[in-house]
Amino acid sequence: MPDSTAKRKTLLFVDDEQAFLASIQEIFSRMAHGNWDIHTAQNHAQALALLDKQQVDVVVLDIGMPGMDGIQFLQLLGRTHPGQQVAMLTGRMTEENRKESQESGALLFLEKPITPDGFASVFAALDALAGAQPQTGFRGMMRRVGLHEVLQVECLGRKSSVLEIFTGKVRGRIFISDGAIVHAESGTLGGEMALYGLLALRGGEFNLLPYAEPPHRTIEGQWESLLMEAARLSDEGQQAQEPEAIAPPRIEPGEESVAADIESSVCETYIQEIVLCSGTGEVLYEWQSKSLEQQLYLLEQLEQHAAQVGALAPVGRFDRLEILAQDERIVCQVLPDRRVWVRSVRAKEDLA
Repeated sequence: MPDSTAKRKTLLFVDDEQAFLASIQEIFSRMAHGNWDIHTAQNHAQALALLDKQQVDVVVLDIGMPGMDGIQFLQLLGRTHPGQQVAMLTGRMTEENRKESQESGALLFLEKPITPDGFASVFAALDALAGAQPQTGFRGMMRRVGLHEVLQVECLGRKSSVLEIFTGKVRGRIFISDGAIVHAESGTLGGEMALYGLLALRGGEFNLLPYAEPPHRTIEGQWESLLMEAARLSDEGQQAQEPEAIAPPRIEPGEESVAADIESSVCETYIQEIVLCSGTGEVLYEWQSKSLEQQLYLLEQLEQHAAQVGALAPVGRFDRLEILAQDERIVCQVLPDRRVWVRSVRAKEDLA
C-alpha cells in the first residue's frame, strides 16, 4: 500500500528500448511501494507531449537514442522547459558524455543498472532528486537516502532550502542558499561544528523545507570542501554519534606543539581534485579531475581488495588509502554508500 505520509513523485523515463522501460517500470514501482507515478516514452516527441500535459518531478534520459539523442534532448528541454530536473541514465559512461550532460544541465549522471544493488542505488538517487522540491518539502529516512546525497542534489541544483534533521535526541537544521551551505545549527552548536555533527549521524529522519534566512550566516566555504571534510572527520572518528557529544580531542602535556602543527597543516591545505561516487561506482560529483578513469579504477580496486586486506589484520574494515608526497596528499576511501578520491596540496607559505 502507498505510504500516506509520503509525497507522490512523478518520473518520466525516456529510452528507445521498450524492454528496458518495462523492466524499469516494474522494478521501480515495486521499490516505491506505490509512491511513484512512472511514465515512459520511446522518443523525444512522446516525452514532450506528456510534459505539455502534466508536471514531472524528474525526467530520466538515455543518451543513445536515434533521431535526437539524450544530450540533444536535454539541451532542448533547457529551452522549452527551463527548471525541469533531468537525470541521465545510460550505458555509455564516458567522460565526454558525463561532462557534456552536466554542462547541459543534467543533475545526475547514472549508469544503467543490471544488478539488484545497481537498481537500488539508482532508485535511491532518483528518489532523492524527485523529492528535492523546497516548495513542497519531503520526508526521508537517513538509512535509505544519506544527508550527503540530499545536500549534493540541493547544491548542484543551486537550490535554496532548509534541511531539518532529527533523531530521538538531536534536532538540527542546515541552511542552503542558492546552492551554498550558509549555516547549520544543532542545540547550542552552530556553524561548521554543527554541520559536521549532523552529517555524522547514522540514523534518524530529515525534512526538506522551504528556505528561510538563518539568524546568522556562519559558513562560507565551498560545499564540496565541507562535505569532504565531514567525510574525513567521520572516517577518523573525530566526532560522536550526536552533535552535542562532539568535544575537542584531549591534548596531553608536552603535545601542544604537535597539536599546533596539525592545526596549521589543516588550515593551510587546499583541495585540488575531488571525485565522489556512489557505493556501486556511479560518479555523483567530480571537480577538476585530471584523470577520472584512473581514479575510478583505483577506487574499484580498493573496493575489491578491501576484504582481503582487512582479513590480514582483523581489527576492522580496510576502507582508506593515503598517498603522501612532500607537498601533496591523496586520500582514497571506499565505504558501503560512497567512494571518495581527493587530492590536496599544502599552501606555498607552508612549503617554505
